[in-house]
Amino acid sequence: MFNLESPDQNHVRSLFDLLVIGLVVAILTAIHYTNYHYEMNYHILLQFAYYLPVIYAAMRFGLAGGILSGLVITLLILPFMTHFHAMDLSAIYTQWVEIGLINVIGWLTGFLTQQERRAKRKYQLALTVQKELVEKLKREGQERERLEEEIRQTERLTALGHMSAGLAHEIRNPLGIMKVSIQLLAQEKVHDEVVTEYCRVLLEECERLNRLVSEFLTFARPKEPVRSPIALGKLLDEGVTLIQPALGQRHIELKQARNQVDEKKVEVDADQIKQVILNILLNAIDAQGEDGVILLEGIQQVGFVGFAVSDEGPGILLNAMPYIYDPFFTTKEKGTGLGLSVVHRILDQHGGKIITANRHERGIRVEILLPLS
Repeated sequence: MFNLESPDQNHVRSLFDLLVIGLVVAILTAIHYTNYHYEMNYHILLQFAYYLPVIYAAMRFGLAGGILSGLVITLLILPFMTHFHAMDLSAIYTQWVEIGLINVIGWLTGFLTQQERRAKRKYQLALTVQKELVEKLKREGQERERLEEEIRQTERLTALGHMSAGLAHEIRNPLGIMKVSIQLLAQEKVHDEVVTEYCRVLLEECERLNRLVSEFLTFARPKEPVRSPIALGKLLDEGVTLIQPALGQRHIELKQARNQVDEKKVEVDADQIKQVILNILLNAIDAQGEDGVILLEGIQQVGFVGFAVSDEGPGILLNAMPYIYDPFFTTKEKGTGLGLSVVHRILDQHGGKIITANRHERGIRVEILLPLS
């Protein structure tokens, strides 16, 4: 077992052990000197008792404890051996042998105890290194899975991008003709309320299809970012300004938490990152519904700065979470499923990352991180 005591507890215990060892040695020595009139055999047997404090001192304090306790006992018993007149020559030899054995036992026990402690420390170090290696392998495995998922995501985005580009071009031309024709029809039938209403609906749907086609083109052929340093807070303020009409329409309050991260500069394509901010905030507004509060705050990690958007909506189902960045995957009735895909692609081009998770209470928290410039 490894020592789990605190340093203060260990210090108190060491002092207590020293006191007990010293008290036992003092009692044994006092018995020797106060009972000198007894026979020599009595003192030889009593001298065997010195093994106990010496062995304990060696086991408790290692080699130093064994050597020092043996030397102290030798110095204490030496006057008795030299002044006790009842000893014959063989008794004197026996006493010296006993004293020598006490010192040898103290040294040997201390040495073995020290070796055992070193072995335990090596074992503990090896165990710690093993745990660190296991954790490192686990992290590397998770990172490998993440990279493999990103590769699969990129492959899907590339394939769908080529398809979307072709479809977008094929749809945009006839869509433009339809829109012009509907506008002309509305002008000719301006006094016919039924035709005017139908034309209004058709124009709205044309506009929606046009936005969908524009998203397809943005997704399929993203432009290379033109980077320049800009303060993160300035980007957020511009994005919040653009989103104010949508917030007012839904009666939603946007709380923007100010901190030192706003002053950090990032080297990015400002227009593309503003598109990221708008997409994330629009998603939060759609999830929020009517009323409520959306929180916008700057965040920072090692080598990254960014922002987090938290809403009070229903959250995302766990079985849907792995697919939210896939093109055309959406849980909205009128959604295209390209918003987060575009965000993911823009962040990939900037070396950033997006983290989406359900909040403990309710809603979603989306973190956008960009490399520090």
